[in-house]
Amino acid sequence: MIPSPFRRTIAPLLAVCLVFLAGCAGTTPSRFYTLTPVKAADTPASGVPFEGGSLLAVGPVRLPDYLDRPQIMTRSEGNEIRMHETERWAGSLEGDVARVLIENLSVLLAGRNVAVVRWTSAMQSMAPFRNRLGVDVLRFEGSVGGEVVLKARYSLFGPDGRKVISAGESIVREPVGGTDYGALTAAMSRALAAFSREVAAAIPAR
Repeated sequence: MIPSPFRRTIAPLLAVCLVFLAGCAGTTPSRFYTLTPVKAADTPASGVPFEGGSLLAVGPVRLPDYLDRPQIMTRSEGNEIRMHETERWAGSLEGDVARVLIENLSVLLAGRNVAVVRWTSAMQSMAPFRNRLGVDVLRFEGSVGGEVVLKARYSLFGPDGRKVISAGESIVREPVGGTDYGALTAAMSRALAAFSREVAAAIPAR
């Protein structure tokens, strides 16, 4: 027989354990997403080796602070932004946008002998590139089952990395075509691909 003081101690402890286990059972596991670049087969020109071509340095690529969070942000009608704790980016969204933009431009400009690299401040003094591309994303979110809106400005700089030789603003709207976050992030990837094509068209021929 269990002594009475021990029974009085173990009963609350069991209750706490049951509450903890119930909480664990009710927790929704997080899911993680990344953006995806265009495939070489999706473009008319691909797989052209870079030999004696020019160099395009991409960066910085900036996002608004409210977007660069681990949680995926969606926008309802109006100005309400919603943050989803269990639907998350696998890394920094700002870094992911820069990565996919560089990959997209590498594919889109391969036929024009333009190699695309990530710009760093250390490259400024070396100036080995022909052009530098800076991008400011002003809006990049959507709604599940709705549409994604990408609004971004780009500036194309000359070899000194400071003189702007071309600039533009783009607004891309892409239907999500699904009712989950996989469809939402796929639509965001397509919107970034469309923006990449607009930017690629603005890169001057050698």
